[in-house]
Amino acid sequence: MRKSGYMPLIEALIKNKNKNTVAFHMPGHKKGRGVHRKFAGLMQSDPFAIDMTEIPGLDDLHNPVGPIKESQQQAARLFGADMTFFLVNGSTVGIHAALLSVCRSGEEILLPRDIHRSVVGACILAGLKPRYLPLELDEEFLVPYPPAPEEIAAMLEKHPLIRAVFQVYPSYYGLAGDLSQTAEVVHRHNIPLVVDEAHGAHFIFSDELPLTALQAGADISIQSTHKTLGAFTQASMLHVKSNIIDAGTVGRQLGILQTTSPSYLLMASLDAATGHMEGAGKKLVDKTMRTARYIREQISRIPGIKCFGESLSGTCGVTAIDPTKIYISFRGLELSGYQAAQMLLKKYRIQVEMSDRFSILCMLSVGTGADDGDKLIRALTEIAAKADPVGCQKTIPGPVYIPPPRVILTPKEAWFGTLRQVMFNEAVGEVAGELVAPYPPGIPLLCPGEMVTEETVNLISELKSLGCTFHGPGDPTLGTIKVVDSV
Repeated sequence: MRKSGYMPLIEALIKNKNKNTVAFHMPGHKKGRGVHRKFAGLMQSDPFAIDMTEIPGLDDLHNPVGPIKESQQQAARLFGADMTFFLVNGSTVGIHAALLSVCRSGEEILLPRDIHRSVVGACILAGLKPRYLPLELDEEFLVPYPPAPEEIAAMLEKHPLIRAVFQVYPSYYGLAGDLSQTAEVVHRHNIPLVVDEAHGAHFIFSDELPLTALQAGADISIQSTHKTLGAFTQASMLHVKSNIIDAGTVGRQLGILQTTSPSYLLMASLDAATGHMEGAGKKLVDKTMRTARYIREQISRIPGIKCFGESLSGTCGVTAIDPTKIYISFRGLELSGYQAAQMLLKKYRIQVEMSDRFSILCMLSVGTGADDGDKLIRALTEIAAKADPVGCQKTIPGPVYIPPPRVILTPKEAWFGTLRQVMFNEAVGEVAGELVAPYPPGIPLLCPGEMVTEETVNLISELKSLGCTFHGPGDPTLGTIKVVDSV
Protein backbone atom coordinates (compact mmCIF):
# COMPACT_ATOMS: atom_id res chain seq x y z
CA MET A 1 0.00 0.00 0.00
CA ARG A 2 1.32 3.44 -0.95
CA LYS A 3 2.52 5.47 2.02
CA SER A 4 0.66 8.73 2.69
CA GLY A 5 2.61 11.77 1.47
CA TYR A 6 4.61 9.76 -1.05
CA MET A 7 5.95 11.97 -3.85
CA PRO A 8 6.95 9.75 -6.78
CA LEU A 9 8.57 12.42 -8.96
CA ILE A 10 10.56 13.88 -6.05
CA GLU A 11 11.74 10.39 -5.14
CA ALA A 12 12.73 9.70 -8.75
CA LEU A 13 14.71 12.95 -8.93
CA ILE A 14 16.51 12.19 -5.68
CA LYS A 15 17.33 8.69 -6.88
CA ASN A 16 18.68 10.04 -10.15
CA LYS A 17 20.75 12.68 -8.36
CA ASN A 18 22.28 10.06 -6.09
CA LYS A 19 23.44 8.03 -9.10
CA ASN A 20 25.93 10.82 -9.81
CA THR A 21 26.01 10.07 -13.53
CA VAL A 22 28.17 11.82 -16.12
CA ALA A 23 25.80 13.91 -18.23
CA PHE A 24 26.26 13.82 -21.99
CA HIS A 25 22.70 15.03 -22.47
CA MET A 26 20.62 18.17 -22.07
CA PRO A 27 20.42 20.58 -20.31
CA GLY A 28 23.64 22.37 -21.15
CA HIS A 29 24.38 23.55 -17.62
CA LYS A 30 25.26 19.91 -16.74
CA LYS A 31 23.89 19.92 -13.20
CA GLY A 32 25.00 23.48 -12.57
CA ARG A 33 28.59 23.26 -13.82
CA GLY A 34 27.87 25.60 -16.74
CA VAL A 35 26.11 28.47 -14.99
CA HIS A 36 27.40 31.74 -13.58
CA ARG A 37 28.55 31.42 -9.98
CA LYS A 38 26.23 34.20 -8.84
CA PHE A 39 23.19 32.43 -10.24
CA ALA A 40 24.35 29.02 -8.95
CA GLY A 41 24.76 30.46 -5.48
CA LEU A 42 21.30 31.98 -5.58
CA MET A 43 19.75 28.64 -6.58
CA GLN A 44 21.58 26.80 -3.82
CA SER A 45 20.76 29.30 -1.09
CA ASP A 46 17.14 30.36 -1.60
CA PRO A 47 15.43 29.48 -4.90
CA PHE A 48 11.94 29.88 -3.43
CA ALA A 49 12.62 33.55 -2.71
CA ILE A 50 12.85 34.33 -6.43
CA ASP A 51 9.94 32.16 -7.54
CA MET A 52 7.84 35.29 -7.86
CA THR A 53 4.95 36.75 -9.80
CA GLU A 54 4.40 40.11 -11.51
CA ILE A 55 4.73 42.44 -8.52
CA PRO A 56 6.02 46.03 -8.67
CA GLY A 57 9.65 46.19 -9.69
CA LEU A 58 9.79 42.76 -11.33
CA ASP A 59 8.21 43.68 -14.68
CA ASP A 60 5.80 41.60 -16.80
CA LEU A 61 6.83 39.28 -19.64
CA HIS A 62 3.69 40.16 -21.60
CA ASN A 63 4.28 43.90 -21.27
CA PRO A 64 7.97 44.34 -20.44
CA VAL A 65 9.06 47.87 -19.55
CA GLY A 66 11.66 47.22 -16.84
CA PRO A 67 14.25 44.54 -16.05
CA ILE A 68 12.73 41.89 -18.36
CA LYS A 69 12.79 44.35 -21.26
CA GLU A 70 16.38 45.31 -20.41
CA SER A 71 17.44 41.67 -20.22
CA GLN A 72 15.81 40.87 -23.58
CA GLN A 73 17.57 43.86 -25.14
CA GLN A 74 20.90 42.65 -23.73
CA ALA A 75 20.27 39.22 -25.28
CA ALA A 76 19.37 40.82 -28.63
CA ARG A 77 22.70 42.69 -28.67
CA LEU A 78 24.63 39.55 -27.75
CA PHE A 79 22.99 37.31 -30.35
CA GLY A 80 22.75 39.93 -33.11
CA ALA A 81 18.97 40.38 -33.21
CA ASP A 82 16.77 43.41 -33.67
CA MET A 83 14.38 41.98 -31.08
CA THR A 84 14.65 39.03 -28.70
CA PHE A 85 11.78 37.38 -26.84
CA PHE A 86 12.24 35.17 -23.77
CA LEU A 87 10.39 31.87 -24.06
CA VAL A 88 9.19 30.06 -20.96
CA ASN A 89 7.28 27.34 -22.85
CA GLY A 90 10.40 26.03 -24.57
CA SER A 91 11.42 26.44 -28.18
CA THR A 92 8.13 24.76 -29.06
CA VAL A 93 6.21 27.95 -28.30
CA GLY A 94 8.71 29.95 -30.34
CA ILE A 95 8.17 27.72 -33.35
CA HIS A 96 4.42 27.99 -32.94
CA ALA A 97 4.56 31.78 -32.69
CA ALA A 98 6.92 32.06 -35.65
CA LEU A 99 4.76 30.03 -38.01
CA LEU A 100 1.60 31.81 -36.89
CA SER A 101 3.41 35.06 -37.70
CA VAL A 102 4.63 34.20 -41.21
CA CYS A 103 1.63 32.33 -42.64
CA ARG A 104 -2.14 32.58 -42.63
CA SER A 105 -4.56 29.68 -42.36
CA GLY A 106 -4.60 27.54 -45.51
CA GLU A 107 -1.27 28.80 -46.85
CA GLU A 108 1.64 26.58 -47.87
CA ILE A 109 4.95 26.30 -46.05
CA LEU A 110 8.10 24.52 -47.20
CA LEU A 111 9.52 22.12 -44.60
CA PRO A 112 12.40 19.66 -44.34
CA ARG A 113 11.37 16.17 -43.27
CA ASP A 114 13.65 16.16 -40.21
CA ILE A 115 11.54 18.76 -38.42
CA HIS A 116 10.81 18.55 -34.72
CA ARG A 117 7.30 17.42 -33.80
CA SER A 118 6.52 20.98 -32.61
CA VAL A 119 6.45 22.10 -36.26
CA VAL A 120 3.61 19.67 -36.93
CA GLY A 121 1.82 21.17 -33.95
CA ALA A 122 2.30 24.63 -35.43
CA CYS A 123 0.82 23.47 -38.74
CA ILE A 124 -2.21 22.16 -36.86
CA LEU A 125 -2.68 25.41 -34.93
CA ALA A 126 -2.13 27.63 -37.96
CA GLY A 127 -3.96 25.42 -40.46
CA LEU A 128 -0.97 25.27 -42.80
CA LYS A 129 -0.39 23.01 -45.78
CA PRO A 130 3.10 21.47 -45.61
CA ARG A 131 5.27 20.94 -48.65
CA TYR A 132 8.19 18.63 -47.89
CA LEU A 133 11.70 18.75 -49.27
CA PRO A 134 13.32 15.50 -50.42
CA LEU A 135 15.24 13.72 -47.66
CA GLU A 136 18.57 11.96 -48.08
CA LEU A 137 20.28 9.99 -45.33
CA ASP A 138 23.95 9.20 -44.85
CA GLU A 139 24.33 5.55 -45.86
CA GLU A 140 26.66 4.71 -42.99
CA PHE A 141 25.14 6.64 -40.10
CA LEU A 142 21.55 6.95 -41.37
CA VAL A 143 21.51 10.61 -40.40
CA PRO A 144 19.60 13.13 -42.57
CA TYR A 145 21.61 15.57 -44.65
CA PRO A 146 20.50 19.22 -44.73
CA PRO A 147 18.54 20.28 -47.83
CA ALA A 148 20.60 21.92 -50.55
CA PRO A 149 19.72 25.49 -51.59
CA GLU A 150 19.14 24.18 -55.14
CA GLU A 151 16.43 21.84 -53.85
CA ILE A 152 14.74 24.72 -52.06
CA ALA A 153 14.93 26.89 -55.18
CA ALA A 154 13.36 24.13 -57.27
CA MET A 155 10.50 23.66 -54.81
CA LEU A 156 9.79 27.40 -54.69
CA GLU A 157 9.63 27.50 -58.48
CA LYS A 158 7.37 24.45 -58.62
CA HIS A 159 5.05 25.65 -55.84
CA PRO A 160 4.66 29.45 -56.13
CA LEU A 161 2.00 29.54 -53.39
CA ILE A 162 4.56 28.74 -50.66
CA ARG A 163 4.55 31.67 -48.23
CA ALA A 164 7.46 30.77 -45.92
CA VAL A 165 10.43 28.41 -45.66
CA PHE A 166 11.37 26.60 -42.45
CA GLN A 167 14.78 25.06 -41.86
CA VAL A 168 16.53 23.09 -39.09
CA TYR A 169 20.04 24.49 -38.50
CA PRO A 170 22.04 22.77 -37.20
CA SER A 171 20.43 19.36 -37.16
CA TYR A 172 20.07 17.35 -33.96
CA TYR A 173 23.26 15.57 -35.02
CA GLY A 174 25.25 18.78 -35.57
CA LEU A 175 25.10 19.02 -39.38
CA ALA A 176 24.83 22.53 -40.82
CA GLY A 177 23.82 23.29 -44.39
CA ASP A 178 24.44 26.34 -46.55
CA LEU A 179 21.99 28.62 -44.82
CA SER A 180 23.44 31.81 -46.32
CA GLN A 181 22.70 30.61 -49.84
CA THR A 182 19.32 29.32 -48.71
CA ALA A 183 18.44 32.75 -47.31
CA GLU A 184 19.34 34.37 -50.63
CA VAL A 185 17.13 31.90 -52.50
CA VAL A 186 14.20 32.41 -50.14
CA HIS A 187 14.44 36.19 -50.08
CA ARG A 188 14.44 36.36 -53.89
CA HIS A 189 10.83 35.23 -53.56
CA ASN A 190 10.20 37.93 -50.91
CA ILE A 191 9.14 35.38 -48.31
CA PRO A 192 10.60 34.81 -44.82
CA LEU A 193 13.06 32.18 -43.63
CA VAL A 194 12.34 30.75 -40.18
CA VAL A 195 15.05 28.63 -38.54
CA ASP A 196 14.86 26.09 -35.77
CA GLU A 197 18.29 26.83 -34.27
CA ALA A 198 17.57 24.94 -31.07
CA HIS A 199 21.03 23.35 -31.07
CA GLY A 200 23.01 26.41 -32.18
CA ALA A 201 22.83 28.94 -29.34
CA HIS A 202 26.61 28.57 -28.84
CA PHE A 203 27.59 29.25 -32.46
CA ILE A 204 28.14 32.98 -32.04
CA PHE A 205 30.88 32.41 -29.46
CA SER A 206 33.43 30.73 -31.77
CA ASP A 207 34.73 31.51 -35.25
CA GLU A 208 35.34 27.76 -35.66
CA LEU A 209 31.61 27.04 -35.49
CA PRO A 210 29.09 27.71 -38.27
CA LEU A 211 27.51 31.14 -38.71
CA THR A 212 24.45 31.74 -36.59
CA ALA A 213 21.11 31.65 -38.38
CA LEU A 214 20.76 35.43 -38.11
CA GLN A 215 24.28 35.96 -39.46
CA ALA A 216 23.35 33.75 -42.40
CA GLY A 217 20.27 35.84 -43.15
CA ALA A 218 17.36 34.17 -41.34
CA ASP A 219 14.38 36.36 -40.45
CA ILE A 220 13.48 34.46 -37.27
CA SER A 221 15.63 32.13 -35.21
CA ILE A 222 14.50 30.03 -32.26
CA GLN A 223 17.26 28.89 -29.90
CA SER A 224 17.04 26.44 -27.01
CA THR A 225 19.23 28.29 -24.55
CA HIS A 226 18.89 25.34 -22.18
CA LYS A 227 20.40 22.83 -24.63
CA THR A 228 23.94 24.15 -25.13
CA LEU A 229 24.19 27.13 -22.75
CA GLY A 230 23.32 27.47 -19.07
CA ALA A 231 19.59 28.15 -18.84
CA PHE A 232 17.07 25.93 -17.09
CA THR A 233 15.22 23.30 -19.10
CA GLN A 234 12.29 24.91 -20.96
CA ALA A 235 13.98 28.31 -21.19
CA SER A 236 14.60 29.46 -24.77
CA MET A 237 14.81 32.59 -26.92
CA LEU A 238 13.27 33.78 -30.16
CA HIS A 239 15.29 36.27 -32.20
CA VAL A 240 13.96 38.48 -35.00
CA LYS A 241 16.13 40.27 -37.57
CA SER A 242 14.07 40.96 -40.67
CA ASN A 243 12.83 43.44 -43.24
CA ILE A 244 9.88 41.16 -43.96
CA ILE A 245 8.49 40.17 -40.55
CA ASP A 246 7.50 42.74 -37.94
CA ALA A 247 8.67 41.76 -34.46
CA GLY A 248 5.42 43.12 -33.07
CA THR A 249 3.52 40.43 -34.99
CA VAL A 250 5.62 37.76 -33.32
CA GLY A 251 5.05 39.31 -29.93
CA ARG A 252 1.31 39.35 -30.59
CA GLN A 253 1.30 35.60 -31.24
CA LEU A 254 3.41 34.90 -28.17
CA GLY A 255 0.86 36.82 -26.15
CA ILE A 256 -1.77 34.14 -26.76
CA LEU A 257 0.58 31.17 -26.61
CA GLN A 258 2.79 31.72 -23.56
CA THR A 259 1.56 31.27 -20.03
CA THR A 260 0.34 34.34 -18.19
CA SER A 261 2.19 33.02 -15.14
CA PRO A 262 5.76 32.90 -16.48
CA SER A 263 8.34 31.41 -14.15
CA TYR A 264 10.81 33.97 -12.84
CA LEU A 265 13.21 31.09 -12.25
CA LEU A 266 13.22 30.35 -16.00
CA MET A 267 13.50 34.02 -16.95
CA ALA A 268 16.29 34.54 -14.40
CA SER A 269 18.16 31.60 -15.91
CA LEU A 270 17.94 33.24 -19.35
CA ASP A 271 19.21 36.49 -17.88
CA ALA A 272 22.03 34.61 -16.13
CA ALA A 273 22.96 32.72 -19.32
CA THR A 274 23.11 35.99 -21.26
CA GLY A 275 25.31 37.70 -18.68
CA HIS A 276 27.53 34.66 -18.29
CA MET A 277 28.11 34.23 -22.02
CA GLU A 278 28.55 37.96 -22.62
CA GLY A 279 31.44 37.95 -20.17
CA ALA A 280 33.03 34.54 -20.76
CA GLY A 281 31.29 32.96 -23.74
CA LYS A 282 34.27 32.67 -26.07
CA LYS A 283 36.45 31.16 -23.36
CA LEU A 284 33.79 28.66 -22.32
CA VAL A 285 32.99 27.53 -25.85
CA ASP A 286 36.69 27.24 -26.74
CA LYS A 287 37.11 24.90 -23.75
CA THR A 288 34.13 22.84 -24.88
CA MET A 289 35.58 22.60 -28.41
CA ARG A 290 38.92 21.36 -27.08
CA THR A 291 37.19 18.65 -25.08
CA ALA A 292 35.13 17.63 -28.10
CA ARG A 293 38.18 17.35 -30.34
CA TYR A 294 40.02 15.31 -27.73
CA ILE A 295 37.12 12.86 -27.47
CA ARG A 296 36.87 12.55 -31.25
CA GLU A 297 40.60 11.96 -31.59
CA GLN A 298 40.56 9.23 -28.94
CA ILE A 299 37.50 7.52 -30.42
CA SER A 300 39.26 7.29 -33.78
CA ARG A 301 41.78 4.96 -32.10
CA ILE A 302 39.21 2.50 -30.72
CA PRO A 303 38.62 -0.51 -33.02
CA GLY A 304 34.99 -1.09 -34.00
CA ILE A 305 33.74 2.36 -32.92
CA LYS A 306 33.37 5.33 -35.21
CA CYS A 307 31.94 8.82 -34.97
CA PHE A 308 31.02 11.59 -37.35
CA GLY A 309 34.09 13.41 -38.58
CA GLU A 310 34.71 16.68 -40.33
CA SER A 311 35.25 14.69 -43.54
CA LEU A 312 31.49 14.99 -44.11
CA SER A 313 31.83 18.75 -44.51
CA GLY A 314 31.28 19.71 -48.13
CA THR A 315 29.29 16.58 -49.00
CA CYS A 316 25.56 16.31 -49.69
CA GLY A 317 24.74 19.87 -48.64
CA VAL A 318 26.80 19.79 -45.43
CA THR A 319 28.90 22.95 -45.06
CA ALA A 320 30.03 22.43 -41.47
CA ILE A 321 29.75 20.08 -38.51
CA ASP A 322 29.39 21.08 -34.88
CA PRO A 323 32.11 19.02 -33.15
CA THR A 324 30.32 19.25 -29.79
CA LYS A 325 27.68 16.79 -31.05
CA ILE A 326 29.44 13.43 -30.99
CA TYR A 327 27.44 10.76 -32.78
CA ILE A 328 29.08 7.38 -32.20
CA SER A 329 28.37 4.22 -34.20
CA PHE A 330 28.81 0.69 -32.82
CA ARG A 331 28.10 -1.18 -36.04
CA GLY A 332 31.68 -2.49 -36.11
CA LEU A 333 31.06 -4.18 -32.76
CA GLU A 334 27.70 -5.61 -33.82
CA LEU A 335 26.10 -3.65 -30.97
CA SER A 336 23.01 -1.49 -31.25
CA GLY A 337 23.05 2.02 -29.88
CA TYR A 338 20.42 0.96 -27.35
CA GLN A 339 22.72 -1.79 -26.02
CA ALA A 340 25.71 0.54 -25.85
CA ALA A 341 23.71 3.19 -23.99
CA GLN A 342 22.58 0.62 -21.41
CA MET A 343 26.16 -0.52 -20.86
CA LEU A 344 27.37 3.03 -20.43
CA LEU A 345 24.66 3.79 -17.88
CA LYS A 346 24.65 0.59 -15.84
CA LYS A 347 28.38 -0.03 -15.55
CA TYR A 348 29.97 3.37 -16.07
CA ARG A 349 27.23 5.76 -14.89
CA ILE A 350 27.33 7.70 -18.16
CA GLN A 351 24.00 8.97 -19.48
CA VAL A 352 23.93 9.79 -23.19
CA GLU A 353 21.50 12.12 -24.95
CA MET A 354 20.06 9.58 -27.39
CA SER A 355 20.46 6.04 -28.68
CA ASP A 356 19.14 4.41 -31.82
CA ARG A 357 19.59 1.32 -33.98
CA PHE A 358 23.32 1.80 -34.52
CA SER A 359 24.58 4.73 -32.50
CA ILE A 360 24.51 7.02 -29.49
CA LEU A 361 24.64 10.79 -29.34
CA CYS A 362 26.73 12.59 -26.74
CA MET A 363 26.07 16.30 -26.35
CA LEU A 364 28.80 18.54 -24.97
CA SER A 365 28.19 22.03 -23.69
CA VAL A 366 29.71 24.81 -21.61
CA GLY A 367 29.07 22.61 -18.56
CA THR A 368 31.10 19.65 -19.84
CA GLY A 369 34.45 19.07 -18.17
CA ALA A 370 37.60 17.45 -19.54
CA ASP A 371 37.21 14.74 -16.87
CA ASP A 372 33.86 13.82 -18.43
CA GLY A 373 35.64 13.15 -21.70
CA ASP A 374 38.22 10.92 -20.00
CA LYS A 375 35.45 8.84 -18.39
CA LEU A 376 33.68 8.39 -21.71
CA ILE A 377 36.84 7.32 -23.52
CA ARG A 378 37.74 4.79 -20.81
CA ALA A 379 34.23 3.32 -20.95
CA LEU A 380 34.17 3.08 -24.75
CA THR A 381 37.61 1.47 -24.78
CA GLU A 382 36.49 -1.23 -22.32
CA ILE A 383 33.24 -1.87 -24.21
CA ALA A 384 35.14 -2.30 -27.46
CA ALA A 385 37.68 -4.65 -25.90
CA LYS A 386 35.02 -6.90 -24.38
CA ALA A 387 32.85 -6.90 -27.50
CA ASP A 388 35.61 -8.51 -29.57
CA PRO A 389 35.27 -6.10 -32.50
CA VAL A 390 35.08 -7.68 -35.93
CA GLY A 391 36.96 -4.85 -37.58
CA CYS A 392 34.39 -4.07 -40.24
CA GLN A 393 31.08 -2.30 -40.58
CA LYS A 394 28.23 -4.84 -40.50
CA THR A 395 25.04 -4.06 -42.36
CA ILE A 396 22.00 -4.20 -40.12
CA PRO A 397 18.73 -4.77 -42.04
CA GLY A 398 16.59 -1.70 -42.40
CA PRO A 399 15.84 1.15 -44.77
CA VAL A 400 18.50 3.77 -45.41
CA TYR A 401 16.03 6.55 -46.10
CA ILE A 402 12.71 7.83 -44.85
CA PRO A 403 10.26 7.59 -47.74
CA PRO A 404 8.75 10.91 -48.79
CA PRO A 405 5.27 11.20 -47.31
CA ARG A 406 2.10 11.18 -49.34
CA VAL A 407 0.08 14.01 -47.83
CA ILE A 408 -3.65 13.39 -48.21
CA LEU A 409 -5.01 15.93 -45.71
CA THR A 410 -3.49 18.91 -43.95
CA PRO A 411 -2.36 18.16 -40.39
CA LYS A 412 -5.26 20.26 -39.07
CA GLU A 413 -7.87 18.44 -41.18
CA ALA A 414 -6.61 15.08 -39.98
CA TRP A 415 -6.17 16.13 -36.35
CA PHE A 416 -9.73 17.42 -36.04
CA GLY A 417 -11.27 14.78 -38.31
CA THR A 418 -13.36 11.81 -37.26
CA LEU A 419 -10.90 9.16 -36.11
CA ARG A 420 -11.03 5.44 -35.50
CA GLN A 421 -8.51 3.11 -33.91
CA VAL A 422 -6.93 0.25 -35.86
CA MET A 423 -4.15 -2.23 -35.21
CA PHE A 424 -0.87 -0.57 -36.15
CA ASN A 425 0.35 -3.43 -38.29
CA GLU A 426 -2.94 -3.27 -40.24
CA ALA A 427 -2.82 0.50 -40.87
CA VAL A 428 -1.15 0.40 -44.30
CA GLY A 429 -3.20 2.47 -46.75
CA GLU A 430 -4.95 4.43 -44.01
CA VAL A 431 -4.51 8.17 -43.38
CA ALA A 432 -2.80 8.86 -40.05
CA GLY A 433 -4.78 10.81 -37.48
CA GLU A 434 -1.91 11.24 -35.05
CA LEU A 435 1.83 11.75 -34.98
CA VAL A 436 4.52 9.11 -34.41
CA ALA A 437 7.98 10.43 -33.55
CA PRO A 438 10.88 8.49 -31.98
CA TYR A 439 11.97 10.45 -28.90
CA PRO A 440 14.55 11.69 -28.67
CA PRO A 441 15.01 13.44 -31.06
CA GLY A 442 11.31 13.95 -31.84
CA ILE A 443 11.59 13.83 -35.65
CA PRO A 444 8.24 12.53 -36.98
CA LEU A 445 8.15 9.36 -39.01
CA LEU A 446 4.42 9.78 -39.48
CA CYS A 447 2.34 12.95 -39.34
CA PRO A 448 -1.42 13.53 -39.23
CA GLY A 449 -2.84 13.59 -42.74
CA GLU A 450 -0.20 11.30 -44.28
CA MET A 451 -0.78 7.93 -45.90
CA VAL A 452 0.53 5.06 -43.79
CA THR A 453 2.91 3.01 -45.94
CA GLU A 454 4.33 -0.46 -45.50
CA GLU A 455 7.86 1.01 -45.32
CA THR A 456 6.87 3.32 -42.47
CA VAL A 457 5.14 0.53 -40.53
CA ASN A 458 8.20 -1.72 -40.94
CA LEU A 459 10.61 1.01 -39.82
CA ILE A 460 8.57 1.98 -36.76
CA SER A 461 8.06 -1.70 -35.84
CA GLU A 462 11.80 -2.31 -36.05
CA LEU A 463 12.58 0.69 -33.83
CA LYS A 464 9.93 -0.48 -31.37
CA SER A 465 11.50 -3.97 -31.20
CA LEU A 466 14.85 -2.38 -30.35
CA GLY A 467 13.40 -0.50 -27.38
CA CYS A 468 12.72 2.91 -28.94
CA THR A 469 10.07 5.08 -27.29
CA PHE A 470 7.71 7.37 -29.18
CA HIS A 471 5.95 10.70 -28.73
CA GLY A 472 2.58 11.39 -30.26
CA PRO A 473 0.49 8.22 -30.43
CA GLY A 474 -2.38 7.82 -27.98
CA ASP A 475 -1.29 4.21 -27.55
CA PRO A 476 2.37 4.53 -26.46
CA THR A 477 2.94 0.82 -27.15
CA LEU A 478 1.91 1.40 -30.78
CA GLY A 479 -0.21 -1.72 -30.78
CA THR A 480 -2.87 0.53 -32.27
CA ILE A 481 -3.00 3.87 -34.05
CA LYS A 482 -5.73 6.41 -34.77
CA VAL A 483 -6.54 6.95 -38.44
CA VAL A 484 -8.99 9.23 -40.25
CA ASP A 485 -12.33 7.49 -40.51
CA SER A 486 -13.18 8.62 -44.03
CA VAL A 487 -11.31 10.66 -46.60
